[in-house]
Amino acid sequence: MIKQMMRALWLASAVAAIPAAAQTAAQTAESAEPQTAEEGGVAEIVVTAQRKAERLQDVPIAITAITTDTLRRNDIRDLSRVEVLTPGFSFGRSGSDARPAIRGVRTENVAVSGDPTIGFFVDNVYRSRASMANEPFIDIARVEVQRGPQGTLYGRNTFGGNIAVASATPTDELGGGVNLIYGSFDRLSGEAYVNVPVTEGVALRVAGLRETMDGYVKGTTRDLDIFNRDTSYVRTSLKLNPSSNFEAVLRYSYWRDKGTGAGAFGYRVGGVFVNPTTNGFDIAGQPRALLYDLPRTGLPGSTGTPINADPLFYPGDTRLEQDLRQHALSLNMELDLGKVVARSITGYVDYEVFRNADNDFSLRAGNVDGQEDKLTSFSQEIQLASNDKGSRFDWLAGYFFFQEDVSASFFSSCPTAARNTAGCAFAAGLPKTTSHAVFGQASYWLIEDRLRLTGGVRYTHDSKDITRANATTDARQRLVTITPTGQAFTLNFEKVTWRANVDYKLSSNNLVYASVSTGFRSGGFNAGFFTNPLLPGGFDPETVTAYEVGSKNRFADGRVQLNLSAYRNEFRDLQVQNQFIIQTANGATTTSVILNAARAHSMGLEAELQWVPAEGLNIAMSGTLMEAKYDDYRNVPAPANYSGTLNYTGNQIPYSPNWKLTGLVSYDFDLGGSGKITPQATLVWSDGFFLTDTNTALDRQNSFAKLDLRLGWRSADDRYSIEGFVNNVTNRITLQRATFGSRGLNQSFDAPRMFGVRAGARF
Repeated sequence: MIKQMMRALWLASAVAAIPAAAQTAAQTAESAEPQTAEEGGVAEIVVTAQRKAERLQDVPIAITAITTDTLRRNDIRDLSRVEVLTPGFSFGRSGSDARPAIRGVRTENVAVSGDPTIGFFVDNVYRSRASMANEPFIDIARVEVQRGPQGTLYGRNTFGGNIAVASATPTDELGGGVNLIYGSFDRLSGEAYVNVPVTEGVALRVAGLRETMDGYVKGTTRDLDIFNRDTSYVRTSLKLNPSSNFEAVLRYSYWRDKGTGAGAFGYRVGGVFVNPTTNGFDIAGQPRALLYDLPRTGLPGSTGTPINADPLFYPGDTRLEQDLRQHALSLNMELDLGKVVARSITGYVDYEVFRNADNDFSLRAGNVDGQEDKLTSFSQEIQLASNDKGSRFDWLAGYFFFQEDVSASFFSSCPTAARNTAGCAFAAGLPKTTSHAVFGQASYWLIEDRLRLTGGVRYTHDSKDITRANATTDARQRLVTITPTGQAFTLNFEKVTWRANVDYKLSSNNLVYASVSTGFRSGGFNAGFFTNPLLPGGFDPETVTAYEVGSKNRFADGRVQLNLSAYRNEFRDLQVQNQFIIQTANGATTTSVILNAARAHSMGLEAELQWVPAEGLNIAMSGTLMEAKYDDYRNVPAPANYSGTLNYTGNQIPYSPNWKLTGLVSYDFDLGGSGKITPQATLVWSDGFFLTDTNTALDRQNSFAKLDLRLGWRSADDRYSIEGFVNNVTNRITLQRATFGSRGLNQSFDAPRMFGVRAGARF
């Protein structure tokens, strides 16, 4: 059925654009002058998905671009709420790790010895850890979600797509602003920026955030509440523009996140599967919720401490901690040499994060696990690009270097009360990754400003080294020293990825395109291999071939913007997560192990509509129809506590609902000199989906809808604003993360209803 719908989409896209093409031949060479929101149409957005500034509607890639105003109007403070506006994109989270998913590609391997599947870039600089994708959106100019593999121009770990964040660049005008929020769970947030033109050709911009909030998942006592916030963030940007042909932007940011965190793989046990005849663990048996604490190795019984059934309840006795610190430095330089532009992108990150977890999710002492990662990374990219506006030929070539050094320490099965090293199992590893890549892309207009062919290729070589080590920690289980054991291992991976695209402009505002592209993600080491050499030591690379057709259109003098895409991704050796039990002196714990599934696919349709039917009235909608399944995935080790091997062939890939719909409606009531009042409603509806490869009743999230409402006022001079908002009005609690562990199926749930008031001013 989806194949037939893809053919219908391609035909409909072409037919929809025919009226525009039938106007005058003179329109062929028209420059695409932006039609702004002030002119009564949908605002034009400039993106850099092809590593140069282009109109969103001219880029033959499926992209959702979110501007500063849209981020503010939807209380999008980080990546976690981007899904309410983006087709084909879902978001999960466990502990400090972000787990985004795009078109059937989801983030499972968050270990320091693996790589993310979705690329996360801040001001063109690659962020290498999943927890870095939780960086706050402060003074952001634009967020781009680029769907589908971006293996040519971005390369490194853009297997499923990219999330590219562009912060505001210093300007030559004095200005500033502040936003204050008070909301549910005593949320207090202050955000401010100031822009200062220092002298001719030099400008400085400083932005910062301070935010605190109580935890919305409650524990048995207040100090055991989790999912609180204690965030500090500051960014300083300096722009140097000494001549008309040279610009450099130097940025430094500091990010600190403290508080209780949210555990490692969830904060409660959803249940187990039991054979009703034998009363033993059986993955094919009946799901049984845990109403009472389990004995350490037993099954649900009728005695013990009752467990609160509230999904927003943490039943453990351990105070969870998260302590994240990041220093990031970047330098973007561009030199205009006439018909050629040279660019340099340099990035350095110094990062560390500590988090712990109560691995038995009960009031019993013991089974406290934790991890501390410290890393530094350096990246350097050099680009040369054509700059001849009158030429039919456009090209870009570059070289990319990346190096990351990590110290990772793990402890497990520690007693809660003692808070010392007695009885704990410790291990450590020293992973190091070095990556080199050369790449190029070229486009040629076969028919000027009408028909264009694009081709690109990238060669990547990744070297991964790991040294086993022993960790020494202090009384708070923080890393003190790591001592290498001398056991070192090396893996090398290389791959050529490519892209081929054809696009045709039916008019300056109507584009159709078709593309084939490939993506690759390196293999790596399993973190559990540090602790137990009997576990699988590593895993192979995964690859994808992606086919896409699409259409980008603007109609009715820019009042309607409709973008359509249809795709099919074919995966080989997809990296998937499994849980293995590790026996320790104090019992058992689990570790995450990555294996490879032979074949899988995802395919679907996506549509994005923006419509301004009347001045002040804005309507935005998106829809996704997707099928994502394993085509060949056999001999899978059963989850922890269960025996045998399983066959997941035909199972749905997690975080992949068949249907997802979003809608936003707002209207500006003009009060003349008194400003504007704007009510807004945002709705997201998702079909049901699974959260583990096993596809069980306990890890399925049924279909749901979430509604956000807000009412805002803005002064006539646009300097002052105040807004009230309610997110998740109906208080729909949804399963956000699930994975099998030693006690059963671990679960983590999304936020409940939250409300607040925001006041802002700028000069």
